[in-house]
Amino acid sequence: MLDLFIYTYIIFVNQDTLNGSLVAKEPKSMAVSSPEVIRHILIGLGYLTPEIDPKPDLTKFAPWKRNDNSLTDDPTEEAIKKFQKQYAQKLEVNGNADAQTRSVMEDTVIGLQNRLKFHGFATNTEIPPGKPFYGPATYTAVKKFQKSQGLTENGIATIEQRQILQQPTLTNKPQSQPQSQIKLIDLLAQFKKNPKNPSYSAALSNLQQNLPKDVLHKVTNKWRGTNDQNPEIVKLMNVFTYYDDNNQNHRDALTHLQSQLTPAIYKEFISLWNKK
Repeated sequence: MLDLFIYTYIIFVNQDTLNGSLVAKEPKSMAVSSPEVIRHILIGLGYLTPEIDPKPDLTKFAPWKRNDNSLTDDPTEEAIKKFQKQYAQKLEVNGNADAQTRSVMEDTVIGLQNRLKFHGFATNTEIPPGKPFYGPATYTAVKKFQKSQGLTENGIATIEQRQILQQPTLTNKPQSQPQSQIKLIDLLAQFKKNPKNPSYSAALSNLQQNLPKDVLHKVTNKWRGTNDQNPEIVKLMNVFTYYDDNNQNHRDALTHLQSQLTPAIYKEFISLWNKK
């Protein structure tokens, strides 16, 4: 079951200082909004002690009691303060789940989800991008990670565990890269013969979404022979379209891309590639 997410839209207008006309601003999306969502994030990140739900609905929620009351009780305020202290450079430590605090919560959960996907504990299908809800899919992926590292399997990703996930490789991955994994250079040859195959474009688009930004940044820099910190990311469709085996940069980019295909990412990619 995909992680639940909640969007709150706020539409407001401001006076245009140039021409005096009213300008409607774009709706602002806020995924982390309700007290229940915030509490589950605080629990999932290790700041709030959970109460286990005796009859959890694991298709929609992590197995913790749901509480949508206001965030003014002492344990919740202390948990918010702990979170804010962890990110004191960005946040005021006041125990209030203000907009900036909720924004950092979103970034933290999305960062966790991206690293879990990078290391092969989840896929974009299981945890879609940009949906920072600490639900059953994130909970399950964290447990898989914990099992691979010999940690207590409680689905709670503490700051120490999140730091482990930041490593480029883990000592015990859930499974080794399959020996039968088809090389991208061979798939590229298939692509060149039929570049308009919709399965190929769907697979490359999915791969682009599944790979973390830091991986795509490195692929981009290798492709262009640059060393930019925040390059405009090259589209993998363009990599396959314009790949030149005589270009060392192109070869380096493809080799690095191959090395970043975790078993879970590769499995999803190749299933789309071979789809009839």
